[in-house]
Amino acid sequence: MNGGRLASGSRVAIIGGGIAGVGMATSLLFNARARGCTVDVRVYDGGDPSAIAPPAVLTPECRSRLAALGCRIPLEWRAHELRGVEVISHGQREVVPGTPGGLWVVDGWPQGQGGVALVREMLAGAATAQGAKFIQRRVERVENQPSAPDAPAAVRKCGPLIVRAQGSGERFHAVALATGAGPSLGDAFFPGFQPAPTVAAVQARLRPASLQAPTPLARLWLSPLPTVDGLWLLPGAQSVYALAFGPAVTPADLCQALMMAARDGLVEEGFELTAVETTRLPYGPGRTLVAPGQLAVGAVALGHPLQLGLTETLASCSRAAVALLDAGLEKPALERRYVRDGLAELLEDATAGARCIPWLRRAGRQAPRAFLTARLRGTSGGMGGGGVLGLSAPTPLALLSSLRWAGIRETLASWVHTTLEPLPTTIPAMEPDLYYIVDDDPEQREAMTQLLESTGARVVAFADELALFCAVARRPPTAILLDVVLHWVDGLRLCEGLKQHPLTRDTRVVVMSGLNRPHVRQRALDAGAEAFLPKPVEPERLLRQLLGLVPAAPAVPAPSALTEESGRYAS
Repeated sequence: MNGGRLASGSRVAIIGGGIAGVGMATSLLFNARARGCTVDVRVYDGGDPSAIAPPAVLTPECRSRLAALGCRIPLEWRAHELRGVEVISHGQREVVPGTPGGLWVVDGWPQGQGGVALVREMLAGAATAQGAKFIQRRVERVENQPSAPDAPAAVRKCGPLIVRAQGSGERFHAVALATGAGPSLGDAFFPGFQPAPTVAAVQARLRPASLQAPTPLARLWLSPLPTVDGLWLLPGAQSVYALAFGPAVTPADLCQALMMAARDGLVEEGFELTAVETTRLPYGPGRTLVAPGQLAVGAVALGHPLQLGLTETLASCSRAAVALLDAGLEKPALERRYVRDGLAELLEDATAGARCIPWLRRAGRQAPRAFLTARLRGTSGGMGGGGVLGLSAPTPLALLSSLRWAGIRETLASWVHTTLEPLPTTIPAMEPDLYYIVDDDPEQREAMTQLLESTGARVVAFADELALFCAVARRPPTAILLDVVLHWVDGLRLCEGLKQHPLTRDTRVVVMSGLNRPHVRQRALDAGAEAFLPKPVEPERLLRQLLGLVPAAPAVPAPSALTEESGRYAS
């Protein structure tokens, strides 16, 4: 140690082995070597691997940062380049043009690793080459315990911070937290630590039905459902990565939004949903990010759901490394150099980006145009502070201003006139004697198919509900027999979704379920079903219902119509 700063022989622990963790290790070792000192860096990589391997979007600035850290970017990573981001809201679409130099989508899934894992592997190789060591242990807490004056010299020179990881404890001079936007250590990192707030998200991989060339556009669909603030659709070479976010978003919300996206042509029909996983996204800036010798980097420190790329994460790692090496380890020095000077622009962007989310919903149909209006107000100024959507423009602050005006105009317009729902240019005619059966029980599905076909009807049976919206929109049936308990989305939600779209709202829906409860029956009718049939379905009742010949319920006799025999016991 040299005057409270990191010096040759200083020990630094980095908690988290993702992009932020290996980026921090590489930045710290690179900058330390440039200053003529050797730092001992240990990366604790004990997190659970994600079931979903997200692709990586590399902006020109991100590629420059990787190259500066000694990473050699393979030329094949340029195989899929985006020319922009299409923003969709309430039937309106606008394309925000891409950054000069292009947005590269790096992805090896499903044959290999996802893009984020590939970039992480490249950074880890660069860090290892410079001396970083990786420890496969989960960290429980960090303690600030200066060694006793009579402790051995070997202990006193190892630093005051103790990292406790699965029963072991090691001393360090500095500790960086880079665990991402998931569960963080909280006060176990240091008392009063306040990381970036987060919002719920669900991610998935879609395998297309055919191997067509990937679209050159990423898509951001705003407010497709009341519980979904936004749906990202990022095309890869052989798949589509989907990410839905919102305070209460669930896997069922993502699946229903993807069904709607296929119906509206945003993803290819007939896709296969290979994996679904819940996650968290940063939703603004952290409030308390430093303590003596300790700081947070990456998504645990700042971010917002409109970010697309790794630029902000790598920028925070670079500035954290410089602060640790130049400013010293005391809290006031770290606060000034890292937070106020280094992260000021990024924190401001994170605040504005998070505030944009509710205004995107308020802006409604005018939200896509607001992106283009904000883009004309200039690009990002500083190095590291980028625009939204992975582009240099619009900046989060410019977008927030534009969205506020768009939201006010949309509100005033709703007071003056009622917004008409956009109608499709063509609505396919209903096909008589065509019936759809949606049931994940093969025996029930086969039995009902044979019953209807015995009457001369044509039947299409679905073992999976994901293709239902597309099928009904393209080829409207006479009626749909819809089970309640399905694999991805329950039948009651599907019925409600069918009744809300102009292409499918006139289709007859009969809901069936083994959950023969009054509240389930009422929910089905409230969702727009014309009838609810308990399972196992009675064949005669099913045929009468589909032919419109269901008899009325027997009338309850009035008290005056009681027989003389029964009237004896009336009082």
